[in-house]
Amino acid sequence: MTQGAPTVSIEAFAADSIAGLLVARAFAADAALQEPDSLYIDDAEIIANGEPRADAPRIAGIGLDGRVQMGSSRFTVSGSFVYGTVEYRWVPRSVGELASEGRATFVLGRNQSGAWRILHLHSSTPPVEVETPRPVRPDSTELTGRY
Repeated sequence: MTQGAPTVSIEAFAADSIAGLLVARAFAADAALQEPDSLYIDDAEIIANGEPRADAPRIAGIGLDGRVQMGSSRFTVSGSFVYGTVEYRWVPRSVGELASEGRATFVLGRNQSGAWRILHLHSSTPPVEVETPRPVRPDSTELTGRY
């Protein structure tokens, strides 16, 4: 018995490609503040930074007047579902506004007519880091500079 390269079914390859397209369309619609209801099932669960969202922008960190840079993504096809993660960055056009990085998890499935739709979208952006001093013991040499 010869072992060759792993095989991928045409259906799995197609589902992975469709997932990438649906996700790209979801980001594009959010950047344009459009309501792309045709991408989602009617009762899709959409969470951004821990809060439910029903309207654009549905993806955490997306704002007004800017663009999305897609980062790495990984999708897995499992039966009639596709799930995966996408890293992204929102880059505002306004000078002085900071870009925000985020990560989104998508779950896609087929609706009753067989078309792929987004079932679940969870996105988050890390909080802005504020430098806080590290606690130092009172007897530490860090306070006196002596060793």
